[in-house]
Amino acid sequence: MRFPKVSIIVPLYKKTPYFYETIGRCLELDCPDFEVLIGVDGKTGVGYRDRRIKVLRTNSARTGPAEKRDIGIRKATGAYVAFLDDDSYPASDWLKKAVVIINKKKLDVVVGPGLTPPHDSFSQKITGAILSSKLGSGPYSYRFTKERARYVDDYPAYNMVVSKEALKRVGGFATKFYGGEDTALCLKLINAGYKIYYHPDIVVYHHRRRFPFEYLRQVGNVGLHRGYFVRAYPQTSLRPSYFAPAVATAAAAALLAGSLVSLEIFLLSSFLLALFYVIVFFVGTTGNSFWISLFFPLALLINYLSYGVNFIKGLFFTNKLER
Repeated sequence: MRFPKVSIIVPLYKKTPYFYETIGRCLELDCPDFEVLIGVDGKTGVGYRDRRIKVLRTNSARTGPAEKRDIGIRKATGAYVAFLDDDSYPASDWLKKAVVIINKKKLDVVVGPGLTPPHDSFSQKITGAILSSKLGSGPYSYRFTKERARYVDDYPAYNMVVSKEALKRVGGFATKFYGGEDTALCLKLINAGYKIYYHPDIVVYHHRRRFPFEYLRQVGNVGLHRGYFVRAYPQTSLRPSYFAPAVATAAAAALLAGSLVSLEIFLLSSFLLALFYVIVFFVGTTGNSFWISLFFPLALLINYLSYGVNFIKGLFFTNKLER
C-alpha cells in the first residue's frame, strides 16, 4: 500500500508547553509523508524552521479553532486531514494505524480516543477519571478511554482523520462555534452520507483541565453548547444522556429546597448523598488510585451541577452562541 500524504492541522490558542509538546510529538511520528499546519492569530510567532511545518495566519486578533482549521483545510496538500488540539499529542503510530483502518474499511472518517497522559498532575487525573467513567461521560466514555470499535455520529476533533475530499464536499467547519464546532462538522458529514468510525487503536493523549476551576469552565461550556444544540442540531443532541445531568441538577435543587423545610426530606437527602458517595467511590477504584477514588464522588457531583446548570441555560435562555 502506498502511504498517502496526511496534513495535520493544529489550531493554536496560545503558546504553552503543551503546544510545543504537540508539535514535537508530531515531528516524531512513524509516518512517511505528512505536514503540520499550525493556525495562529495575528502576529503570533512559534519559532519553527522544519520544512514539514507551515504556519497559517488569520487576519484577526482572535479566531476560534473552527476558523483556523478551515484555513488549514484550504491550504492542506495531503489526501487526508488529521485534527489535533494544541494540548493533545499523538502516539507514534497514530497516522499509520488510522490510514490502515481507512483502507481496510474503505472509509473517509476515522476517530479514536483521547487518553489521559500518564504524566498529568493529580488534579488533571481527577478530571480524567470523570471523563473516562460511564458515570461521568455516560455512553460517550469511549471518547476518553479505549473501548470497542464502533460507528459514531458525533465526535470531538482532538483526534479525527478525514479525507480532504469529504471536507471539501461538506464545506469544512464553516462555523464560529467555540465548543461544539466538531458536532456541527460531524452532522454535515453524516448528512452527506459519510460514516464516522471509532477505533481504540487510533490513539492521542489529551491533557486534562485541572480540577476544579479549569475543568468546570470547560464542562460548563460543553453543557451550554449541548443545551443550545438540542434546538440547533436535534439529530445528534436530542438524546436522554445529554439531559441526564440537568435532570439530576433539578432534582438536587428540589431536595435541597425541601430539606430546608422538612426534616424527613433532609434525612432522605442525606441518605441519598451518602449512598451516592459510597457507590461512586467503589466504582472509582477501578483503574484509579485510592486518592483519586476518594475525591471522585465529590468531583463527579460538582461536574453534574456545572454541566446541568449550563445545559439548562443553553436550552432555555440562549438565543445565539456564535461569537
